[in-house]
Amino acid sequence: MPAYAFRVAEPQENREELERQLTQEVRECTEVRITERNHVKRFLMKYGVWQLSEMDYTLRVMFEKYLKESQISVSALSCLHAFDQMKIHAMREEMQTITGRRKYELKYENRVLYLPYYPKLEVANLFAKARDKSNLVWDFTKKYERNLKQQIFQCLNRIVTINSTWERKEKLTALQYLYEYCGQMGIVDLESLTLKQEAEFVEYLPPGISGKRLKRWIVIIELCRKTLFLQADQIHWHAQVWYLERFHFSRERVNPSQMVERISFLEINQEDNKTYLKKYMRYALGITDMALSSIRNRFLEIRNLLQTFDGEDKSICELPDEEIQAYLEKLRKKDVAEKTFNSQLFNIRHFFNFLLVKGYIQKIPFQYELYQKKENPVHHERSVKEEVCEEILSKLYRFPEPLRLMFLHLWCAGLRCSEVCTLEGGAYEWKNGDAWIKVYQIKMKTYKRIPIPEMLYRLMKVYIEKYQIQPEEYLFKNKNGGAYCYATFRIQMLRLCRENQIAGGEYLFKSHDYRHAVATEYYESGVSIQAVRDYLGHDYEDMTRQYIDYMPRRLDAANEEFFDQQEESLASGLMKGERNGE
Repeated sequence: MPAYAFRVAEPQENREELERQLTQEVRECTEVRITERNHVKRFLMKYGVWQLSEMDYTLRVMFEKYLKESQISVSALSCLHAFDQMKIHAMREEMQTITGRRKYELKYENRVLYLPYYPKLEVANLFAKARDKSNLVWDFTKKYERNLKQQIFQCLNRIVTINSTWERKEKLTALQYLYEYCGQMGIVDLESLTLKQEAEFVEYLPPGISGKRLKRWIVIIELCRKTLFLQADQIHWHAQVWYLERFHFSRERVNPSQMVERISFLEINQEDNKTYLKKYMRYALGITDMALSSIRNRFLEIRNLLQTFDGEDKSICELPDEEIQAYLEKLRKKDVAEKTFNSQLFNIRHFFNFLLVKGYIQKIPFQYELYQKKENPVHHERSVKEEVCEEILSKLYRFPEPLRLMFLHLWCAGLRCSEVCTLEGGAYEWKNGDAWIKVYQIKMKTYKRIPIPEMLYRLMKVYIEKYQIQPEEYLFKNKNGGAYCYATFRIQMLRLCRENQIAGGEYLFKSHDYRHAVATEYYESGVSIQAVRDYLGHDYEDMTRQYIDYMPRRLDAANEEFFDQQEESLASGLMKGERNGE
């Protein structure tokens, strides 16, 4: 409770001195017009408030009521704005001292927080100028769970840092509704919200909130989860969603162009199964050295498995072996490639191995070898047709500059799209009359250095100079300055190829097809399979052979050439026999 609430009437001589001090403080608020200042001063004197530092939201409410009851010559709105500006002035003066800075430290308190009096003055000034102040009052005196109020306060501090006024206002309003919903429902922890509770929150929102605005409001839950998870002193392993930005992974495990941002356990309802999967993911993220993309794929396979048995009263460790085997048999009958199924099977077995080692089960409920499929190598013709390449090149000037250069790296050098997206400014070198590029192969976790056409080298040097790109800086950036997102590149190329009527608008851009085209072109030109392997950056020649679409055609051509030779052909032999009377 503020100090002014306890005051008794001061002696006359003391009052005169207090009035003099208050008048001096008010006079120093030169950023406020004198008329409004005087109205605020008269109000403060009436209620025995002798220091501007004692002004707070409760007093502001009293002042607003006072204005409605008084006959004043200026607008009540301008007087309230003056009240706020004088409070901010007092805060600024107090913060000149150590005691004042401690007083206004950003911390949760069981009181009403009015955002125009926010401890960070640049933020306070922004809110003080707002005409609509309906979402700026945050009452943390309500009889809600303390943990919930602290979490809302933490998320509130995240939202006030948003630069966009419109976005900040929307999220503040959405957070207010979430605060009221959770408080009334007795929810203690925002990180433990379930999908059912999310649906109930949507129903709690005003009926007029729909469409795109509804989607914008719903994402407040995601913002809260992410804020709480990333800012926690210790990792919240109990959270329904884990944000991998919190962890520090080695470069070898991360693909900057295809970031794995989150792992969600929301889709699993059986609590024991959710606990087992969380423990398994702690092991996968912390103990193994698997790439995050591999961990995500494994996680999704296991989550699908656990979701299948959500309706059961028992956990995955208590189910009969027959039910697990029936699931695998159903999975086995799906129309997927043998390699894909075997990968799914391996991921499931790995999860059960973990449960076995941890002592949650006594044995793996299926025999891996009985379900494993034989993999038959299948060659797919994926090279881009020459006429399609020529058409794209002829219309490439219509594409944005970064996309033009990224495409040329695919077409000229057969790089993986992830490699193009993560190229750095220092990747290019001119040595002994040849142009070279140094590429970090995310998939292979190593570098390779290969020759490139001189024209591509010169184009990139101009681009690097034009944008002053540093050697360790990404050449092609996303909006946050990180590596260009593979998905964004693909979507943009698909749209541009359609808009520019490539192959009559029917061409579907696939970046990996250009890797096949380069391999095929080199092999067709007489380059050895070993050289093609090194250029693509493969470990084994068998992998390279899958990229060479010319291989079957070359065999067919050689076969035809053999039988076309008269001396060797069967028809020629038969003709010789007839001439000799045989």
